Amino acid sequence: MTGAGEPSRYENAGPLLYRWLRENDSRSHTEAADALGLDAREAATAWAELRALRLVRPGSAIGETDLVEPDTALLGLLGTLRQKRAVLSSHYQELTSIVSATESLLERYRPAAARLTERVEVEVVTGARNQQRVLRDFADLPRTQSRTLHADTVPSRTMSQTLSSFLTEKGRMVRRGVTVRAIYPQGFNSARWQCKYLAEVRKVGVELRLAPQVPCSLVIGDLDVALLPPGPGRPEDPLIVIRGAVLVRTYAALYDDHWLRAFPYLGPADVPEVADGEAGDRLTEQHRTSLRLLANGLTDERIARSMGVSVRTVSRLVSEVTRHLGAHSRFQAGVLARSRGLV
Repeated sequence: MTGAGEPSRYENAGPLLYRWLRENDSRSHTEAADALGLDAREAATAWAELRALRLVRPGSAIGETDLVEPDTALLGLLGTLRQKRAVLSSHYQELTSIVSATESLLERYRPAAARLTERVEVEVVTGARNQQRVLRDFADLPRTQSRTLHADTVPSRTMSQTLSSFLTEKGRMVRRGVTVRAIYPQGFNSARWQCKYLAEVRKVGVELRLAPQVPCSLVIGDLDVALLPPGPGRPEDPLIVIRGAVLVRTYAALYDDHWLRAFPYLGPADVPEVADGEAGDRLTEQHRTSLRLLANGLTDERIARSMGVSVRTVSRLVSEVTRHLGAHSRFQAGVLARSRGLV
């Protein structure tokens, strides 16, 4: 047991090993470790230290080691330090140049090209209470349009308060003449209560679409403000607030691209009239199986393997199901099937 301030056995192992190799003119560190009575951990720690300090280097024969004078090792480390410092200095200058160029593009050239003079402001909001305040205040900002992108794939019932708040805010926007659009992931439409919620959102006048994948959550008010809420399941992440049309229009273009590639939400009012039980009566068990797998997003090849039939048979079944439901696409067929409770 070492006293206070005394080096531990592991700290002494390196100098002991180095000294023994010098005094005994030996080139084998394993021989030195055995002679000094070092255990495997002590020997490994000591050898790693000697290599890090460049006090040893491989010898001419396998298993042998050449010793290096401390002054020589020091000169080598100083040379490496100067080289690394020069590289870091070069990288720092390059990063400084990139930051300067970015600021120049944002503040001078891009506004000039777009004839926009607004400055970009980015605010980082932390804390659930502060984030809720920002989202609540946002509801009164849009004058002409509000666009939202929801990344929550399968929300839980604990989100009911947030969803209810969204429904109230968007309804208030619509009543004052704001065009409100919202995109949800396809997985959001996987449960009856979620379908009911989407129907309520559409009922207040929100234009709804579903997308196979939604990369992030996004809220845009006109071209003035864009909000980037925390990611799904990451409430500790900050809320990013971006102001200024120079940058907000980029997020608006991203949103419009997703809107064009998404599918309109088909609620009960969009479903063709079918007599009670008629849809289920006309579908065979094979149709139902293919429909369930189709609604889960499987390809024809995977459906064929799961059902033990040919790909051609699956194509026929999917075509029949799609035609029977009055759908215009495979995705729409899956949505209709879920809305009718067929899967």
